[in-house]
Amino acid sequence: MAKKKGEGHHGGAWKVAYADFVTAMMALFIVMWIIAPDPNDNKIVFEDEIDTAPPDENEPAAQGGEQKTPGEKNMDKVGEAGGSRKMKDLQFIADELIKLLKIDPTEKERPVDVKLVNETLKVTLFDRQTKPFFKVDSTEVTEWGDFVLKNLAFVAARHEMLLLLDGHTSRPYGPTAAETLRAERGAWELSSERAVASRRRLINFDLKPDQIIRVSGYADKRPLEGYHPTYAEQRRLTVHMGIH
Repeated sequence: MAKKKGEGHHGGAWKVAYADFVTAMMALFIVMWIIAPDPNDNKIVFEDEIDTAPPDENEPAAQGGEQKTPGEKNMDKVGEAGGSRKMKDLQFIADELIKLLKIDPTEKERPVDVKLVNETLKVTLFDRQTKPFFKVDSTEVTEWGDFVLKNLAFVAARHEMLLLLDGHTSRPYGPTAAETLRAERGAWELSSERAVASRRRLINFDLKPDQIIRVSGYADKRPLEGYHPTYAEQRRLTVHMGIH
């Protein structure tokens, strides 16, 4: 029986359209595969939880001791635990910073505490009476404070680190405490302005402005555990330092 005219070409158009669709989808998947981030890439994850564990004064800076907070790790055990390359780099940076600041690891009331928290370096700079970081009730840093910030800027610039600055103050006490809290420049202003002033000093010491990604002031709302809210230990600047 003879075929009808045109019967041999029946259904050919949909095959062409389908082939074009498959080709487009393959191209899309290839593009997505190329631009997709490598899951093994190192990323900076800053610890942003309320970490108010006090420094262990019997523990050498950035070494030994028991774990105090979730995410905090003993820096001398990083290698033993088979830690990541990032953590080993942070160990090296911590040691470098401690040497530059000439911190005595046996000192009972260290003016600087260095520890590793969630794969970032947490540096706490205390405004102690024996070694004040800021001038009294002022945002102006002391000679010691300038020395610390200069070395922090040097280390952060050298290792291309990103920084978060958090200012903290102690709770006012005494007969004028209520008046102090109501003043135009109370604990919130002082803690925030000290963090901002520290940012300016770091930039003056040649740290790039875009390396500081957050500046915050917490007044007396995040007191260190184990110390009364009015104690001098509450007056501090916390610097979180992360590497790529």
